[in-house]
Amino acid sequence: MASLEEQLIQDIKAGNTVSLERGLLIISGLNTEGEIETYAQKLDQIYNGFVERLTSKSPLSPESTRKYMTRSMAKWLFEYLWNTKPKRCNSNFLLTDVIDAQLNPNMHQKVGSCVGLTSLYTVLGLREGLDLTILVSDSHIVSRLRIDSANFCNIDNTDPLGFDCHIKEEEFLEYPPVKLVANVLNSRGMTVEITENLAEAKEDYEKAIKVNPDYANAYNNRGNIKLKQGDYAGAIEDYNRAIGLNALFVEAHCNRGIARENLGDLTGAIQDFNKAIDLDSEYGDAYFHRGSAKQSLGDYTAALSDFDKVLEIDPESADKVMKFRDRAAALERETQKSSNP
Repeated sequence: MASLEEQLIQDIKAGNTVSLERGLLIISGLNTEGEIETYAQKLDQIYNGFVERLTSKSPLSPESTRKYMTRSMAKWLFEYLWNTKPKRCNSNFLLTDVIDAQLNPNMHQKVGSCVGLTSLYTVLGLREGLDLTILVSDSHIVSRLRIDSANFCNIDNTDPLGFDCHIKEEEFLEYPPVKLVANVLNSRGMTVEITENLAEAKEDYEKAIKVNPDYANAYNNRGNIKLKQGDYAGAIEDYNRAIGLNALFVEAHCNRGIARENLGDLTGAIQDFNKAIDLDSEYGDAYFHRGSAKQSLGDYTAALSDFDKVLEIDPESADKVMKFRDRAAALERETQKSSNP
């Protein structure tokens, strides 16, 4: 018999109707109906607190407010969460952890990451009947409230001023709320990867891809696992997919360059590092790896320039960078001596 998580992923992949609230609780590690019910009741506490605040705030009944004041309802929910826990941002991405933190009476208790906070806002908003989607970039996630066919507003749940925020639209892709499950799986994979449990991390990234086949981050992260495992060609395939979905994905361009460098394609690698730098002129990893590739090609002057740029961007990287820089400087001196006997 499939586990609750396995069945959830199968249902989402098949396009079956899935409760986001239930799905996020299952992905948080709840394995029984009793455990799920316990956390559903905790969500009731948070939601009921909001309704009580709404009743005292609005002269209209909650039913009238829901029908005629969609934007205000969404804003009041946003403000309620921030007012009850004004120090919100930490690394929690599992809905269970976020719920527990939100209910913690300690006002200094932080609540969650962009994934965790967006998950909480979304499940509560869906209870209110709000038409919500999610917007995902290579490094962030925000909510989108659909007011009507022509109007919407974006909501950054990590910013106290984030209601109706402005974003660079070209950097985000819009997905239905259920795809939040993929973001949580991706975050879970990243947490596992830190422990060097590559097989489990890769499995989580693959689950994220099953839930959302258009999720660039999961392809990039699975590519990173393949890179660590020495499967450079496989890594490049995943980076290609990530870049195809998000051409502005700086990290994926840099990572593909690293994989190409490992395969000996130094020219292709430098092209990828150049692209990453074009997209983000302060992306130190791209300068570092471009310097390494140029050093391998014998262009020591250019390599030194790139290593110096890394030190300028991130002085704390000196321990890693200086041995490469010293090597490039020594090789450059040898070359100069050879050309000037």
